[in-house]
Amino acid sequence: MHAWNVSVLTDVTCDTEPTLLVDFGVAKYVFNAGEGTGRAWLGSHHSFRKTKALFVTAAGTQRCGGVSGLMMLCADSTIPKLEVFGPTGLMQYLASMRSYTYRTTMAVKAVEAPSVPAQSLPSSEKPTPLFQDECLTVYSIPLYPSSATDGPEPRRSLLSPAAERMLKRKRTPSPPGPSKRRSPPITDRAIDSTSAVPPTLTSRARSPRFDASTLTGEDAQEWRKLMLQEMFPMQEVDKADPALSSKEKARVALVRAKKTKTTEDDAVPRAKPLIGMEKRSVRLPRLAEGDAHVPSTLPVLAYLLVGPSVRGKFDVKKAEALGVPRGPIRGKLTKGETITFEVDDGDGGKIQRTVKPEDCVGPTEIAQSVLIVDVPTPAHIPSLLSAFTETPFYSQYRSKVEAVRKEHPVHAVFHLCGEGVLEDERYTEFMNGFSDHTHHVISSKEHTSDKVVFGKSALVQGKLNQLDPDMFPVPKYNLSPARKLADVDRLPRNATPSQRNVTVHVRPLRAPEIDDKAREDEFDPLALSGTLPTLSDSVRNRFDEVKAQVNERMGRGSPAAQPGDDIIITPLGTGSAVPTSLRNVSGTLIQIPGRGTILLDCGEGTWGQLARTFGDDPGRTSGVWEVLRDVKCIFMSHMHGDHHMGVSTILRMRARMNPPPSEPLYVVGLRQHLMYLTERQEIEDYGLGEPNGVVMILSDALNWRPPQPYGRFQPQDEPFMHPETYNADAMCRALGLESFTAVDVAHRVRCYGCVIRHEDDWAIAFSADTMPAENLIRVGRGATLLIHESSMSPDEEKLAREKAHSTSAQAIDVGRRMNAEKLLLTHFSARYPGMPPRRREDGGDGSPLIGMAFDYARIRLGDMWKLNMYLPAIQHTFDEFGEEDPMEIDLTKLQ
Repeated sequence: MHAWNVSVLTDVTCDTEPTLLVDFGVAKYVFNAGEGTGRAWLGSHHSFRKTKALFVTAAGTQRCGGVSGLMMLCADSTIPKLEVFGPTGLMQYLASMRSYTYRTTMAVKAVEAPSVPAQSLPSSEKPTPLFQDECLTVYSIPLYPSSATDGPEPRRSLLSPAAERMLKRKRTPSPPGPSKRRSPPITDRAIDSTSAVPPTLTSRARSPRFDASTLTGEDAQEWRKLMLQEMFPMQEVDKADPALSSKEKARVALVRAKKTKTTEDDAVPRAKPLIGMEKRSVRLPRLAEGDAHVPSTLPVLAYLLVGPSVRGKFDVKKAEALGVPRGPIRGKLTKGETITFEVDDGDGGKIQRTVKPEDCVGPTEIAQSVLIVDVPTPAHIPSLLSAFTETPFYSQYRSKVEAVRKEHPVHAVFHLCGEGVLEDERYTEFMNGFSDHTHHVISSKEHTSDKVVFGKSALVQGKLNQLDPDMFPVPKYNLSPARKLADVDRLPRNATPSQRNVTVHVRPLRAPEIDDKAREDEFDPLALSGTLPTLSDSVRNRFDEVKAQVNERMGRGSPAAQPGDDIIITPLGTGSAVPTSLRNVSGTLIQIPGRGTILLDCGEGTWGQLARTFGDDPGRTSGVWEVLRDVKCIFMSHMHGDHHMGVSTILRMRARMNPPPSEPLYVVGLRQHLMYLTERQEIEDYGLGEPNGVVMILSDALNWRPPQPYGRFQPQDEPFMHPETYNADAMCRALGLESFTAVDVAHRVRCYGCVIRHEDDWAIAFSADTMPAENLIRVGRGATLLIHESSMSPDEEKLAREKAHSTSAQAIDVGRRMNAEKLLLTHFSARYPGMPPRRREDGGDGSPLIGMAFDYARIRLGDMWKLNMYLPAIQHTFDEFGEEDPMEIDLTKLQ
């Protein structure tokens, strides 16, 4: 009982950021969820079930990029409730997801931890746990960069009088440096999203002149809470709370009705929103005063995890020797209670006997602890040291004194180290302050090899590479870290590098080891040996046959050169709704030699796919960084998360480039896309408003016909909605385009495909998610290439219509009616990992030349005929993999 461990679900690689899974068997707790977390989890032996809480160390894409996908996967895995904890800014980040993250079947409680520095609290006061249940107690420790080591100036109304006095006494001047950035108010209490929002605020929100973006202070935070309650209306709030309005009480009643219904046929009406859609879509209030283009100074959190203390074993022989009766009275002893009972005195009488727990119960097992420390920059080290030297409560967990260590043992410290942190002598000093018995698991990109995370996808690519190495390059990886961990001076002797599937058993105590239940990685052995996967005889024969056919055709002369032949299409994600082991979610790169690059849709994990395709360069000058510098347009088609949840990481990486790009990046999207990017600029730098930074273009402004209005919104409500800021002409000039036209297509939400026409007389049409759309056929007439979704198989027209998608046969028909020269099918349902259409050698019957998209492929338009000829051999390769492993969720119910 109470056995528990901490596993590394993902580590820092091109594909993922560190995610830790704390598992008690009866409950699971997740720490951080960067992009790719959900996909890696789906491919692991871990189940989503029994997940209770998610803790993030920072509010931003690096630690939260996979939160939305993970939350929806948990909801679709029938988890009834999820608690999410994080630092200041967490609710801003979560509320920015309101246009694409929502579930009515799972209660979500978000909690922002107190932001007052630990060393500023009274020394005699024990910190209040951020979270506590029967398994785990979690304390949060806010860390600030040294320019704000003691945190930002507090807004005094949010502090208790005692905390205010201590903060005033302990605050030290910030070191000299550049002017301070914007800072939100500091608090000494946790803020819970499920607490009742004052009725006065919801009442004010119904006024036609109400503007949420102007709210400040506690009103601003209450508005963010309200947004989260609208996203997840199944909230656990107290109906008896007198602050609740009648509409809020009705929502609570509906929640309880959902919880008590006995059959799936029981009809439960949907809770009515507390406010209208037009008010929910207004920009969120600012986190802090000042220039909204300058991200706020926000803390990161370290977490101290304290497990349960376990009672000692009951000694039956001692109890019987003392005459302790059998029954419930013995249970009191095991609970730590002293008991009194009657026993014979030996002379026929009775006497009272008192027995203490220690008389027949073994000593209680001291609770073991684990520390998770996120230190993004060397500037955060002084704050960390202060927390563990100036705070009596935390300093007892970092001690070499044996008596103190035994009372407050820390079995392991997980270090999430940013660039330059691990080799800072102050940080190794911090590490060496712990007991020699403590294990240190270190995640540092500079000191970690970059192994492929999604091995099955890479394995397929390795097989196809033997068919055509130019079209199917092997994903890039690096088995040697930039710096060796062994070369870091004064590391503790129990230091070990973090890697996927490393597990630290905390009870019973064990050193870090590879999880023996982990699924065998299919690509790692090949990477280590530097070889390609072995082909079966049948696959090799198929490959030889088709390569001979291609060579024979080339001997007769390749097809005549056409405009656009040198364009390279790189599918970065060819799946739909959720990622699988073989396919990531949507993203397609179009490289125009000498002019620039366009990215069509940008699902979660797109950055990782780019880095695996082009290679990561620590110096940020070549490989994926060179490609990123060349990207001049990102087009996001609609608000379903699998089409845009990776754009924040792309923009964050671009903003880190030095020197910065010399030309702007045009981001084309719906109002909701551009709005949430604007809101997140409050948290992290995306380059909005910078010279040659991000220029936003409303996709409606590029529509081939007058677009539909956005409800009651006025064109002036955001700068990017004003005609003078459309910037379409500048974008076309930068890419050498005649036109970039958005086309409204037939999906279940507002969705745009696009048609790109170039000065060199070629055109690419992109369907996005849609049923067969007459608009796209009309605007894309005569396209050189049509990239069309192919979610369903040819015999599933009814299902495709219900889901507002297309079958492969319908996509081919659209290409024929459009008179497109070539057709690339993509966006395949996760239920069909290998589903190519029927093969066509040419367009003799009016149909286009057909190809099928594969993650990581590099398809030169002039070589599409080769891809078409390869399809039967590729199909044979996929057939040998068999079906995907069964998933916990019903994929037919997603989207």
